[in-house]
Amino acid sequence: MNSDKTCIPDENSLYAEFLQRHSIISTPLVQCEAPAIYWTVRTKLEIDHDLGNHVDTLSQADPVWALLRSMLDRTFEYAEGAISAYVTGSTAASEVISRTVIESATNLLFILVDERNGNHLTQYLSHYFNNEEKEIDKWLKLVDSLTDDIKEAHQAAALQKRTALVSLKNYVNQALSELKLPTTDQVTQKWLSIAERFRLLGLELDYRTVYAALCSQSHNDAEDLLNYFVFVSLGNQDLLDKIALETVNFSRLMMYTGVKYYILAAGGYAARFELNNALQGVSQGREAILEESERIANELVQQPNNSPGAD
Repeated sequence: MNSDKTCIPDENSLYAEFLQRHSIISTPLVQCEAPAIYWTVRTKLEIDHDLGNHVDTLSQADPVWALLRSMLDRTFEYAEGAISAYVTGSTAASEVISRTVIESATNLLFILVDERNGNHLTQYLSHYFNNEEKEIDKWLKLVDSLTDDIKEAHQAAALQKRTALVSLKNYVNQALSELKLPTTDQVTQKWLSIAERFRLLGLELDYRTVYAALCSQSHNDAEDLLNYFVFVSLGNQDLLDKIALETVNFSRLMMYTGVKYYILAAGGYAARFELNNALQGVSQGREAILEESERIANELVQQPNNSPGAD
């Protein structure tokens, strides 16, 4: 596939294709988020087009490119999902998906900064297998107290899952071995916590602020309920309206943050696999989204004081 920039459709075309792909009608709200839509889709196309010229070389020099591209594409799908949820009025859902975008991008970035020895990738895969095995053990232990028929059904299902998991692990280890990467049985260090991954990537401030706030939304803690209780108790409709606007704008900022993280991951991927043509376009997207994010953040800061004691 030619990496010429003429292969990438213009902003209006990408916008229209996004709406068609997600069955969304163009409204003023959707049109306001054209930058997020454009740069998310264009970033994927930049990678896809440039990658087409390097497949044969990469398959010889760094064959994990395909697996990591799959991770990048999944992050892209999450980013599009966060945008779609926001522009169709599902702001709370958009925040949850934005958190997934950020964590998915962080996982990929952490794997990409590894020194091509596969340790981080293998740790990531091993972490999955270990967690699944622990969950199966807990499942089997839990059904011990059930009646015979129900117990047997659960045991059969759990053991079937374990068999499938073992087969998958063996297949993955064989593939890793062929790629001359450590297998999951050779891992000497655990996959680091999300906090440590952010820290080692130099993104700890985002973890303590943006990611922490989105975790609050994802786990449905009491924050929103308490805010609603306090402001309704005050009986101030004007204040409630301001809070509602702030909530929507916060969701918008989180959605743009998710897009930023997708573009960061794409940039990391392009740098790792020397997709220099794509890197230029991805860098433009990062700057454009950063600028838009800063504008949204400034609008949030400039909004009137919404504390319970405000007039």
